[in-house]
Amino acid sequence: MTDQEINPETPSPLLAASSKPPTLFGGSRMPLFWLLLRNLLLTIITVGIYRFWAKTRVRQFFWRHTKLLGDRLEYLGTGGELLIGFLVALVVLVPLGAIYSLLQFFSIGQTFWLSLTLDAVYYALILFLIQIAIYRMRRYRLTRTAWRGVRFGLDGSSFKYALISFGYGILTLLTLFLARPWWRVATMKYFFNHARFGTTPLSLDCSGGWLFKRWIVIAIPGAIGIVAFYGLNWETFAELSTIDEKSAEGQDVTHEMLALFQQIEYWPLAIFIASSLMSIWYSVVEFRYMVSGLRIDAVSIQSNIPVPFVYRIYALFWLPVLGLVGLITLSTLYFPLHLDAPSIAHMLTVLTVLVLFPLLGIFKTIFVDVTLLKRVCATLSIENVADLEKVVQSSADVPSHGEGLADALDVGGF
Repeated sequence: MTDQEINPETPSPLLAASSKPPTLFGGSRMPLFWLLLRNLLLTIITVGIYRFWAKTRVRQFFWRHTKLLGDRLEYLGTGGELLIGFLVALVVLVPLGAIYSLLQFFSIGQTFWLSLTLDAVYYALILFLIQIAIYRMRRYRLTRTAWRGVRFGLDGSSFKYALISFGYGILTLLTLFLARPWWRVATMKYFFNHARFGTTPLSLDCSGGWLFKRWIVIAIPGAIGIVAFYGLNWETFAELSTIDEKSAEGQDVTHEMLALFQQIEYWPLAIFIASSLMSIWYSVVEFRYMVSGLRIDAVSIQSNIPVPFVYRIYALFWLPVLGLVGLITLSTLYFPLHLDAPSIAHMLTVLTVLVLFPLLGIFKTIFVDVTLLKRVCATLSIENVADLEKVVQSSADVPSHGEGLADALDVGGF
């Protein structure tokens, strides 16, 4: 694929020739806001139990407001299925956690390396289970998604997917994230090449090497920035750790801490932040590239979502949020210094965690996610769309319960 094919400013000839996009998201923000707020309150009241039904209602909202060729998507899952899947997952995770705790208890007084090995094995196993959870979550969501009465599906092995993802993940860490494009391509290829719409298989044709040429633009500066930041400031960070010990003993270390913060070399962070901002560009490029490589038999798709639009949406949301968080942070430092009122600082911190963060998720969904979804749908073009009329329902079995490990490990959002 050429650079011209993914240029965000180059409209698709298919899209330009059509007066109406083939996909459309028509959900309104206010109904979604009240739905999310009600879900949040009911989840708190029920001590988390309602979250399975909350997820279901949010998915139903997004699915039924998304149209393809004039017909809505359907979400067929239930909150009860998600709850059963969660309980099944606990049968695996609770014994695993108990065994780990027992081994940790019996290793007390043993060598440092034994304890380190136990930790490494346990967390590696958790990461492996997360990959299994991701694949099973996608299988459940696809089998509960239908269009014109025909369900999507996902075959393949969650265990094999986990092996691929875990192996490429280790390679990515060993190469300081330079191998990330191959990780993404390997996992996405396995997923899409085992997905289907009815009896019609999906496929994905893309290359890690193509993405690497774009990824390296942000990966190398980002690595340089973060290594330089910690390399230049390690002595200051060591002193800050001793201050934490003094604070734990009840000593007032506010002035000393502020003095150390002033000694930190912050300029490498500017390189890292610039690299992080470039990651938005890369994410859009990656999305457009993978969409253009997706096939449903002879049906092909192209995305033309523009990069500047995505930047604008994120800026309009996150800049005020960061300003508010910065204001609260400064207030927590100001009150103890000038008003001798640490309780006010503590109160602000608690209010931030209990009120701001939950509401932040709601506002992000209605202002960022909805806006992006509307634009993604409006800028999709589909070729050979008539072939979708030939798809018939599959007789393959579908999972009888919900996302299980994904819910228990809190993977995958709504």
